[in-house]
Amino acid sequence: MTTFAVAPVQVENYSHNLTTQSHDILTPLNEFQKKGCKDILQATPIKGAFATSKSCFVLGAIEAYNKHHNLVIRPDDVWLAIMVQFGFFVNGNAETLRDSLVKHQGQKELRGWIWYLMEEHLVDPSMREWILPSFSTTTDHDRIVGSVVMMATMKKYFKYTFGLLCDWEAIRSRVDHLKPFGGHMVEWVEMLSGVLGQFVASAKGDVSVDFWQRICHYYGGGSGPPYISGWISVFCVFNEDGKWQGSTDFDGWGKPTKTDYPAIDTNSIPVGYLTVDVKINDNGVEHKALMFAGHMAFQVEDGNTIVPHLSWAIALKNGIASEE
Repeated sequence: MTTFAVAPVQVENYSHNLTTQSHDILTPLNEFQKKGCKDILQATPIKGAFATSKSCFVLGAIEAYNKHHNLVIRPDDVWLAIMVQFGFFVNGNAETLRDSLVKHQGQKELRGWIWYLMEEHLVDPSMREWILPSFSTTTDHDRIVGSVVMMATMKKYFKYTFGLLCDWEAIRSRVDHLKPFGGHMVEWVEMLSGVLGQFVASAKGDVSVDFWQRICHYYGGGSGPPYISGWISVFCVFNEDGKWQGSTDFDGWGKPTKTDYPAIDTNSIPVGYLTVDVKINDNGVEHKALMFAGHMAFQVEDGNTIVPHLSWAIALKNGIASEE
């Protein structure tokens, strides 16, 4: 693992409340409430104490920057943060992208070995391998998270029923496959390429302290909310409806300003996870459930080091829904 210091400041201990209960990952999330989830069938086990939030990669990085904590970033964190954003884009533009992604109209129901069955219906069967993380740091747990992220990305095209039963360079080359999807993808790939280029350089020992000190920057919003910029904002360019919010033209004070990175309203930082409805067939009894995958927690190691944690979980929709 490559380590380096980016600021001559004393590392501070994390001072907010932490939990050790894996189920605490889900209960605060909007979708858990809105979809009427109650019983949690399974959730990622996390060793030690951790914090939860709607976007633990982005907000964890901001917390580390603002409060002088150490920060650990794995290739899997970066790639799946990109894929969650891609998932918002696909679901927000499903019909426009349909012919580029799948061979059928409507929604096909997949039962059993979903990820393998999906391949025969994809325009490009290699898409599954492209989405799933496969780095030297990747664990079986990361691959599960990646698989659920893929299901959620493609949920406008499929329904799902289960039965119970050299890394930074690789990311840099993978993002080029986003370009053919059109829209703002070329612009986003250019942003990502600049950031990932610095990740590659840092892994080789050529650390740009200036780059790492520009991870996050706050702009005052006057009478409105503040904005964040800095390179962490390139992981926030699509909102949860897949709409582009990655403009680098900032007009927070009535004076148009060009920023190096997108300026994101802090109220518009998107969640760092995706959800997908599934059915579970338990010996002929069918249950509705909701799967979650992405960054919903970060661990705190040694009292002062923030480590984003990829998580997945599945909850039965057997409570009272606040939407539906």
